[in-house]
Amino acid sequence: MKIKKSEYQSAIITSIIAGLILLLLIYCGLKAERNEMDEGVMVAFGDFEEGFGEQTPAPEEASSEASTPSTAVTPQPAEQQPTISDQKLMTQEDPSVALERERRRKAIEAENERKRQEAAAEKARKEAEEKRAKASSIAGNAFKKVGDGQGTGEGEGKAGNPVGHGSQGGNSWSLNGRTLQGRLAQPSYNGNEQGRIIVAIRVDANGKVIEATIATGTTITSEALRRSAVEAAKKNSFSKGNAPAVGTITYNFVLN
Repeated sequence: MKIKKSEYQSAIITSIIAGLILLLLIYCGLKAERNEMDEGVMVAFGDFEEGFGEQTPAPEEASSEASTPSTAVTPQPAEQQPTISDQKLMTQEDPSVALERERRRKAIEAENERKRQEAAAEKARKEAEEKRAKASSIAGNAFKKVGDGQGTGEGEGKAGNPVGHGSQGGNSWSLNGRTLQGRLAQPSYNGNEQGRIIVAIRVDANGKVIEATIATGTTITSEALRRSAVEAAKKNSFSKGNAPAVGTITYNFVLN
């Protein structure tokens, strides 16, 4: 098929126009715009300048710095975050609560100290009672009060009296295997006390009182009358024996 000249010319013109349009699109319309916001990952560096790293001054800033005299710029210290100790101070409890806790602690310590002192006093009291009990255990059994002026000592004047006790003038004595020699020595008494004083005695083989102490069962607290009773007990004499003996002398006092 023979191509017509007009068709051939139309094809050439169309190709030229298409080429021009293509070149125009390449240089003008096909250039893609780069969206910088869509690239990379955004990172928040906080409010501190240190988070942005070293900054490169802009050209105009660099030129202005070069034109001005160089002066030493003191870097401003970054704001310090509160430390653990600061946080503890910030969260410290109310002073009134601390004072109340301290008051309770002192009250508990005072109560414990009081209990300790009471326990020590009770222990000392028990030890004193045990000592008095030991002293009175050597004195034998206590005697009931006998009426004033009732008789003389049982077996008095009988050496080796197996009973070994008696009474005189409302007072009594007890010393197993021994008898009282003579009258029972009386303590000085002003008539202003009422009660009894029991004196534990220790007698040697010759019948002499070699030791006298206040024993359990004494109801009179007067130190003067107690000393007088001890001195009177030491003045008594008993019958002889093969070995030392222990007993008691009971002095009864009534108000005049």
